[in-house]
Amino acid sequence: MKNLIKHIIYFALIFVLISCGEEEAAVPSGIIAEDKMIAVITEIELTQALIKLKFSNRDSTINQQELFNEVYTDFEITEEQFNNSLSFYCKEPKLLEGMYIKVINSLSEKQVENQ
Repeated sequence: MKNLIKHIIYFALIFVLISCGEEEAAVPSGIIAEDKMIAVITEIELTQALIKLKFSNRDSTINQQELFNEVYTDFEITEEQFNNSLSFYCKEPKLLEGMYIKVINSLSEKQVENQ
């Protein structure tokens, strides 16, 4: 499990460093609020970890899109809203970095709870 969390953290940091631009802009309507986005990203990361774990165990019964749809439903958002919001936050690298620090902290707390 520790290796899995390390991979998630590694993915998150690479994502932040590679995919974001330097422009600053006002938050447009339809963008998910920062706190909610942190919670959604945390659940998306956990879902991706579950998918990787299932595939590593050669469990082909998993429906990836269904799992992601459950996350969107739980947070009362659509995949399009999530993608648009993520795209927006990627244009604000300092803000996104702070968000991912909170995501990593949340994942670490969840790891401690499950030990």
